Amino acid sequence: MVPVKKMPITEQVVEKIMASIVAGTYKEGDKLPTEQALCQELNVGRSTVREAFRVLQTMGYVELKPGKGAYVYSRTGNDSVDVRSWFKENVLQLKDFIEVREAIESLAIKIAIEKGTKDEFSHLDAIHQKFLAAADVNDTIEMARLDEIFHEAIVGMTHNYLLININNLVSKEFKKYRSLSFSVRTNAESAVYAHKKIMEAIKRRDKAVAVESIVYHLHMVISDMEQVINE
Repeated sequence: MVPVKKMPITEQVVEKIMASIVAGTYKEGDKLPTEQALCQELNVGRSTVREAFRVLQTMGYVELKPGKGAYVYSRTGNDSVDVRSWFKENVLQLKDFIEVREAIESLAIKIAIEKGTKDEFSHLDAIHQKFLAAADVNDTIEMARLDEIFHEAIVGMTHNYLLININNLVSKEFKKYRSLSFSVRTNAESAVYAHKKIMEAIKRRDKAVAVESIVYHLHMVISDMEQVINE
């Protein structure tokens, strides 16, 4: 891999690492070079490499193991996955995660409205606008990434570190679903609608409607998944 010189930097780093994985330079299960090593090799900052790893994880090429680094998950990414079959195989587990998410995020959104700072509200809205922009161009990879960031930001606004840590554990197990779900257009459209309702309620500081919007969003996740399974 040669140093990156042109923009957009993150996208180029993603392409270079992905090309190495696809070419077999790094095989499934192999540990990828450290962030520091890639920074030196590609002449980019650590935040760029970290973001590239997150994108590659969303795409199904990389698995990030806390405290251990990045590992090759698949040489083909999510393109080789049959969405319907994967949903069918994992539906019960995913429903369990949705139940936990409903409990966590219903509580989190109320606390976030109470404790969130002005800057945090602005940051959340900025994430939301980027999510809408990604949806407009059907950038499903970016939608999956921003969906995760959006929900994490809401929980982060609680400033409750126990809640944040629990949410991080659940969110980690939900990555595969996110990356596949947005490849189904109706699922993506449902998420856009729900995010708009959530954001509108947050802006009004309406805790009751915010909770209703979160619950609706998560119930639609199950409904959309079951619709794909039963097609």
